[in-house]
Amino acid sequence: MLFEKLKEYSNSGIYPFHMPGHKRTDGNGLPFDIDITEIDGFDNLHEPRGCLHELQKNAAELFGSRYAFALVNGSTVGILAAVRAMTKDSDKVLIARNCHMAVYHAVELCRLDAEYYLPDTVDGLGIFACVSPEAIEQRLSADPAISLVVITSPTYEGIVSDVGSIAAICRKHGARLLVDEAHGAHFPFSDKFPQSAIQCGADAAVTSLHKTLPSMTQTALLLTNSDELAQEMKRQLSVFETSSPSYVLLASIDRCLGFLKHSQSAFDAYTKRLTAFYEAAGSLRHLSVPYERLLKSQNVFDFDMGKLCIFGGGCMSGKELMDILRSDYHIELEMALGDYALAMTSVCDTDEGFDRLLNALREIDSRCSGANHTAGFTAFSLPQKHCTISEAVNKDGEMLDLYKAEGKVSREYVRVYPPGIPMIVPGEVIDRDILSRLRELEASGNEILTDSSAFPLISIIS
Repeated sequence: MLFEKLKEYSNSGIYPFHMPGHKRTDGNGLPFDIDITEIDGFDNLHEPRGCLHELQKNAAELFGSRYAFALVNGSTVGILAAVRAMTKDSDKVLIARNCHMAVYHAVELCRLDAEYYLPDTVDGLGIFACVSPEAIEQRLSADPAISLVVITSPTYEGIVSDVGSIAAICRKHGARLLVDEAHGAHFPFSDKFPQSAIQCGADAAVTSLHKTLPSMTQTALLLTNSDELAQEMKRQLSVFETSSPSYVLLASIDRCLGFLKHSQSAFDAYTKRLTAFYEAAGSLRHLSVPYERLLKSQNVFDFDMGKLCIFGGGCMSGKELMDILRSDYHIELEMALGDYALAMTSVCDTDEGFDRLLNALREIDSRCSGANHTAGFTAFSLPQKHCTISEAVNKDGEMLDLYKAEGKVSREYVRVYPPGIPMIVPGEVIDRDILSRLRELEASGNEILTDSSAFPLISIIS
């Protein structure tokens, strides 16, 4: 059933403005005929000395790092291994609240004591802004015990933080910096994109090849310039990553690296397409696809032009726009939240794809009759912390309706999907503000997820 469903979708004519970055344009001769295990002559991913050693060496050279670890369990396994390699039990860590769930799971598994930094939102747009270096300086000065800072840059929507300044601040205070750069694998290959985290001085970064480059889903890299960290990361990857790595995925990484070695003309064409698209989209009257506005925003350090954030302009919600594009124009976007929908682009997108999206937006825009939608997303306040994540999940609990749990301590993550960022973390007190925001988001069509999948029931500390 699944195979047939996938083939049906592949043949449907729907254009994919979503990951993976290869956009289903080339199968590269994969997969069954090369689906092997670690037999003689094909190396060992956890102790590479032959062809996989060369693959990782090529990756390191291309991405400007001393070490690159090939990942076949996605950026998730890289985050788990990196956090474990960069901390010890009970360490205090500072995490940007808009980090991927893998960061929270790493905190839980490693029994860390997490403090959170909640980025501002971009004025009038309702998306998270960059991480403020001044705020990181303030937090590290106030708490010298913090040993690790974890941020996401770029964000899902393409907002990039000043990683260079944040890295320097971390070094000054004796803390390490891990950057979830899953959405920025394309950065090193054109000067039209921001600098990569490793180039800016991050101690480690995780990047997903499959999100914005021609590589299969689950392929990623863990990067560092530190000899000490590399040794410990290697050990932790043997803990968290499969001992039976897919050679189909490893071959996809290899083919992707081969493409990147000779990709200048492809990236030149890609960035020209993006520039032309933004210029043409500037004529929209109601819908908008901001670029210059984001770059000039006071709390945005830089922006990835490859992320097309399409705002409904008060005419419709992001979800309504996404649904119209799917049903009427056979265009599938990556996600929608509040007032915007997100189209993810890559070097593999075509002129025909950009033209289809632009023409669809023009038609939708021409039918807009004015502002009648007010379902914007605004930042929430952080709940009060009662105990650490690992302490909370290991306490006895009971199930209770979330909306009747004000004042209780959660044993679960409560997150809005998309994009899956937790609004409540285990060990936090469920307060009135959070419940109000969750009601608003649910009413505007967003899905609320909990660990027990029993929403609105949630496990609380009894």
